[in-house]
Amino acid sequence: MAARLFSVLALVLSSACAALAQTGAPTPPEQLTVAEKSEFKATARYDEVVSLLDTLAKASPKARRLDMGKTGEGRTIPVLTLADPPVASAREARAQADAGKLVVLMIGNIHAGEVDGKEGLPMLAREIINQPDHPLLKNMVLVFAPIFNCDGNERVSKDNRPGQHGPDEGMGIRENAAGLDLNRDFVKLESSEVRALVKFINEWDPAIFVDTHTTNGSYHQYAVTYEGPRHPAGDSALIEYVRDTMFPAVSKDLEAKTGLKTFYYGDFNKEHTRWDSFPLQPRFTTNYVGLRGRISVLSEGYSYSSYKERVLGTRDFVRTCLEFASSNKDQIRKLLADADRRTIDLGRNPPKDPKPEQQLAVRPKAAKAPETMKAAGFVEEVRDGKTVSTGEKKDYDVEVWNRGEADMLVPRAYAYIIPQPLVSGLKSAVETLQRHGIEVEELREDIELDIEACKVTQMARSPQEFQKHNTARVDAERRAESRLIPAGSIVVRTGQKLGHLASILLEPASDDGLVTWNFFDEKLAMGQDFPVLRVPFSTHLHTTSIRPLRDESFVQESLSYKRVNESDRGVNLNGNPSGGGAWIDDDTWRVNRNGGWFKVNAKTGRAEKLTFDNEAIVKALATLPSLGEKGAGELARTPFLRTDAGRTGALFERDNDLYYAKLDGSLALRLTSTPEPEELSEFSPDGKFVAFVRNFDLYVVDTVTGAERRLTTDGTDLLRNGKHDWVYFEELFNRSWKGYWWSPDSTRLAFYRTDASMVPEYTLVDDLPQKQRVERVRYPRVGEANPQVKLGIVRVAGGTPVFADLSDYDAQNMLIAGVAWWPDSSSVFAGIQNRYQTWMDCVAVSPNGGKPARLFRETTQAWVEFLADPAFLSDGSFLWQSERSGWRHLYHYAKDGTLKGPVTTGEYEVRSVVKVDEKNNVVFFNGTKDSHIASNFYRTPLSPAGTPTRLTTEPGSHSTSLNPGGTLFVDNWSSFNTPGKVALRSAADGSLVRTLDTNPVYAIEEFKLGKSELVQIPAADGFVLEGYLVYPPDFDPAKKYPVWITTYAGPHAPTVSDGWGGGRVGQHAYAHDGFLMFGVDPRSASGKGAVSAWACYKQLGVPELKDLEDAVRWVTSKPYADPSRVGISGFSYGGFIGAYALTHSTLFSAAIAGGPPTDWREYDTIYTERYMLTPQENPEGYDKTSVVKAAGNLVGRLMLVHGTLDDNVHPANSWKLAKALQDSGKQFEMAMYPGWRHGIGGRQYQRMNYEFMLRTMKLTEKSEEATK
Repeated sequence: MAARLFSVLALVLSSACAALAQTGAPTPPEQLTVAEKSEFKATARYDEVVSLLDTLAKASPKARRLDMGKTGEGRTIPVLTLADPPVASAREARAQADAGKLVVLMIGNIHAGEVDGKEGLPMLAREIINQPDHPLLKNMVLVFAPIFNCDGNERVSKDNRPGQHGPDEGMGIRENAAGLDLNRDFVKLESSEVRALVKFINEWDPAIFVDTHTTNGSYHQYAVTYEGPRHPAGDSALIEYVRDTMFPAVSKDLEAKTGLKTFYYGDFNKEHTRWDSFPLQPRFTTNYVGLRGRISVLSEGYSYSSYKERVLGTRDFVRTCLEFASSNKDQIRKLLADADRRTIDLGRNPPKDPKPEQQLAVRPKAAKAPETMKAAGFVEEVRDGKTVSTGEKKDYDVEVWNRGEADMLVPRAYAYIIPQPLVSGLKSAVETLQRHGIEVEELREDIELDIEACKVTQMARSPQEFQKHNTARVDAERRAESRLIPAGSIVVRTGQKLGHLASILLEPASDDGLVTWNFFDEKLAMGQDFPVLRVPFSTHLHTTSIRPLRDESFVQESLSYKRVNESDRGVNLNGNPSGGGAWIDDDTWRVNRNGGWFKVNAKTGRAEKLTFDNEAIVKALATLPSLGEKGAGELARTPFLRTDAGRTGALFERDNDLYYAKLDGSLALRLTSTPEPEELSEFSPDGKFVAFVRNFDLYVVDTVTGAERRLTTDGTDLLRNGKHDWVYFEELFNRSWKGYWWSPDSTRLAFYRTDASMVPEYTLVDDLPQKQRVERVRYPRVGEANPQVKLGIVRVAGGTPVFADLSDYDAQNMLIAGVAWWPDSSSVFAGIQNRYQTWMDCVAVSPNGGKPARLFRETTQAWVEFLADPAFLSDGSFLWQSERSGWRHLYHYAKDGTLKGPVTTGEYEVRSVVKVDEKNNVVFFNGTKDSHIASNFYRTPLSPAGTPTRLTTEPGSHSTSLNPGGTLFVDNWSSFNTPGKVALRSAADGSLVRTLDTNPVYAIEEFKLGKSELVQIPAADGFVLEGYLVYPPDFDPAKKYPVWITTYAGPHAPTVSDGWGGGRVGQHAYAHDGFLMFGVDPRSASGKGAVSAWACYKQLGVPELKDLEDAVRWVTSKPYADPSRVGISGFSYGGFIGAYALTHSTLFSAAIAGGPPTDWREYDTIYTERYMLTPQENPEGYDKTSVVKAAGNLVGRLMLVHGTLDDNVHPANSWKLAKALQDSGKQFEMAMYPGWRHGIGGRQYQRMNYEFMLRTMKLTEKSEEATK
């Protein structure tokens, strides 16, 4: 009777296959499978499958042959893709998916004795290839991997899989070469094959995954059975769609076309009353893929059917699945997108009182379908003690147990955390999470969190080994507590596409998670906490992706010029160090997160939402007719609000007008409504007014009533009130146009009245518009008239401004270098200088105007600068920063200008005063006491002077933010070899309070970088110059390399520091091509005190060049540096020094001079006269520093670069040098950039410089591939 059964099945399938046989030309012999060639007596060996796939790939321009990865024995897992246009990479596949197609991955032979898919999938691929414009390729990218268990496939024996009907000549084994069942490996990912497959799935993200098998089991009439995802932790809508919509349609269509009957996968129980499917664990491909939120299809050929019937049935079933998916492409795409969204949303916002369907089924159990179904079987009888089929067909009413439901539920967590002390011991678990494609992050800060710890209450291990493991099972009891979680802890958020999978893997009670497979065994103990913590609800976590996994195929990328400057992929070796915020009080600061404002506890990191947020401001502003909802949102939805000092209101600018809103949304006003722009707006200290400049006059407006008051009335472009002219903007006020200052009591404004009518005009012509545009700028060149500036004071309440009586000074030869108010608003502090800046009178001006009281006169051996506002003390005395000793230090002055004494001394610089804590007799400052190339944070006694204590102990350069009480500070630092990090420290001793940002930059490891190092160069007179070298990545000390120097070289403007500097990406890009990149600061630019900068006094360029020559001699004394190939480049002052080097030295062979002052007679008064006096006072100095006058001495190749609208260093500088070079018969190169000002950028500009460097240094651009 059994024989009769299979004859019937053979007849049905034979007819079905005949009906589906291709018409037209016969199949080329080389495209036939081994099964077909052998008349279904044999199955293909590995090489035969590879050869067939290669043949099919060559048969169609739409086919591509790829490899998925390698097996344990080193075989590559072959893949064939079919797509229109063809697809050869995951990137190309995802691009087609983004355009609306479905990517489908089909595998065979995961159990190498189950060969149906191995033979049937290539037949299906051939069918598609040989039909022109096959309709499936309009909607799909098809990926065939018919021989997945390549190693098991080669262990062929006729004794494998006893009872299976064919192939007669034998088949492979179930396991791989290591004895692992690959279809039980999708949690632990131990096998090379499954790791490769999961990596492929991560990269290609197939919408549908088909896994073809062969099964035995009970007697039934189905040549093919099927199943979909069933784990109840997965997306229910996806599970139901596959089970209740897709499969019924596929089964019906397949039977209609072929007569082939199919049914859900399973077996009868003994009584034939129940039909049971396979287990629910994610170790099986079908459940695993379902937990990933994608459609999975299990195809099972029936081993008691003939070999041919199974192969053709598998082919036809898979084809019908593809046809269904193609016809329902948009529905499936939406299904998957919705599943992703639901998973992400549920993970990001776990409900506090979840419904059962919102919880996680950590332990599933089988459940039956709501209604009984008819399953096609046979009448059975017992023969010789065994149950066998009689061959008589019979339909049974059965309960179909093919569903999953929860046997144990737990609330979904927002995130899981492995605390940092445990991470190294759980490396395998973390790496396995990464292999699954789960987003695994690293906590960058120490933070106190509300967590759930899970105490182990029961644990057991299986006494029998399964898949080389004694599987474990754990029960745990959750408890809520607060805990400080250290930086470096591992974080897995569930608000990601693989959130369901991540949760199942990490929950302690999961019946098929990482616990099951012994990943946590060493950390498990009865009564102790499970090593993974739960974060139950949404909270802010400052994280970054952990170090990527590297396999043997990883090759460091070349950091070439193209990769850095001409690729759309950015290169970020800096990370994004962040931490701290605007201090609110001694214990908290304010930060903006996703448009909302939070108050953060400095010591714990706990955050609470402030009473105001951006949406409240948007709502208030939206009531203003001129804004509406859209305009209000554009203004207020920003993390960078301009708030008043009390943080009660915010100021906005739009369409040349000012708006104001209370932060709590209680008030919104349009403050101005004029066609003219309101410039330089600023809150008063009490927040009740906003000052601004309109048409060069000073105004205030009331933030409560909107009443506007004009405080000055005579403003014009040449007579400015509250706004600087160009030379003050550029040279005295750090490129700030604002020329007014609020009194601390908010009753007055001090301001500059700037008369530029006597300043000569400089004309710039913009030839780019159709109608030529002419710019005329008041620009005083050395020796010409400066603007005349008065210091005015005006009441906010109105009235005539009063002015300081500065008649004791020559108005034409006077500068007002800085202004500040005493804290009690009793006087205005100002610095009055002669135009050469050889002295500065520090004076006090009454709010009522009149003659100022001179407090003291500041002098040095060279020039004097207004370095910083005084730091006022409660008694009216103040700390003043001075370079009188040759080093920038603090001096304590009484209110009347009497010197009380120095506060700091020594051969270092005080860079800035952070706070004066009079109560504790402490001054906090940033300075260079411990390193001239690194700023550190110090505290020192106010009186009497003492030795400063360094508070920033980490190597490198530090910037700091001190809390109001002077007890804590945020330390942001980096070093030459370490990217930036951030920490909270005690201001008493610098001890660590909390790590705020470890800022791990794993991107560095992706690139092949040459060595970089700080160096010190002894000058001829013993002065130590600071520099750095960046070597080629393939540096060979036996070779000769050209040296390229980058510098700025301007007075007191160092470019060398013990800081990360973004990793010097640009320097590495040049080094990649063989440059030895050399950064160096001459002494005047070194930052080693004014005493070093004074070397260039009255002779800009002369001592700098001597130092640079010493640096060149030092570096070219190395056997690997070529003295015949030395280049230099820079911009502005750096451009000057480059051009100066080629006209005053023979050690340089090339230079790029960008925006260079080529003769200091062409530059502005304040900058140049500070260092050079005037040409009348110092004619010899101007002559010997002129590049133009030395044009005839040019040696080497010079590239001149200038912007045609450069309003800082005028184009005339380059034009005059060009003319002088031409008159001298000197060859040079020149590039003028239309429309650019003092600063040029863009890819063309960068490549022009780069190619000049290559050409003059006799190098060629290396391809990226050549360095891999």
